[in-house]
Formats: sequence, C-alpha cells, structure tokens
Amino acid sequence: MAVRHGDVGVALATFLVLVVLPLSVIRFLPPEYVQRFSSAGLDIQGVLYQTVVLGMVVSAVTLAKAFIDKASIKYLLLGIASEVISLAFTLLVVGLGNIGSLGYSNLRIAQGKLTTVVALDLRVFIWLTIGVVGLSVLQTVAKFKEAKAEKAAP
Repeated sequence: MAVRHGDVGVALATFLVLVVLPLSVIRFLPPEYVQRFSSAGLDIQGVLYQTVVLGMVVSAVTLAKAFIDKASIKYLLLGIASEVISLAFTLLVVGLGNIGSLGYSNLRIAQGKLTTVVALDLRVFIWLTIGVVGLSVLQTVAKFKEAKAEKAAP
C-alpha cells in the first residue's frame, strides 16, 4: 500500500486553513469586533470554533484516505463522510454560524433607539447543496466501483 503524498498535502493545507487560521483569528480578534458581531446576533467566536472542529474532522478524513487503498470499502465510507461534512460546512456558512437554522438567519443591527432586523432566507442554497452532495456521493460510489474493477482486472 503506497501513501498518496498529494492527499497528505491536501490534508495539511486543509488543516492550516480550517484549523490554524481560525484559531489565529480567535486569538487576535479585538474584543470590540466580537461585541459588534454579538450585538448583530452573530457569535463570531462560535462560528470560528465550529469551523475548527469541522476542519479537524475534514483533515483527519483526508489524511486517512491517503493511507487507504481506493478499492477498499473504508475508502468509500470516508469519501461519503467527507461529502456529508462538506454539507455540514455549507450549513454552517449559509446559516451564519447556526447549522440548525438551515439557511434562515436573522441579524439585528442596533443604532441608538433604532433596531433593524435583516432576515436572510438562503434555504434555496441549502437545497442546491444537498443536490450537489447527493450527486457527489454517487460520483464517489462510481469511482469506488471503477477502482475495484481496475484492481480485479489482471
């Protein structure tokens, strides 16, 4: 079994972007920005921590895929898991930090006695993403079957 160094590099890059970078932002984010986002109804630190958790999971899955044979059922399951994780990440981003909102978010912007409520209904993007993830899972299964057929061929 050979290690795919390209996949290891992708796992490392993913770890740097989705784990190290958000942790750095959390550490150096001025408190007044955190307070400003919180008053608008957006928990920026919560979003960044959720990004870190998803980034660690994505990095671990990608790294594990680098060591597993592409014709293995483990590789197929990790590929499907990575597609589902991408759906969770999309839910996080489109839901403005609240995965459970499923694309519907409210932001409150207060200036003195005036409060403005902005309602974002981005559920159409969630449905599109679910469709794309479904197609990606089918593509992953097709690639698995192709790799298995290539391995079985003399």
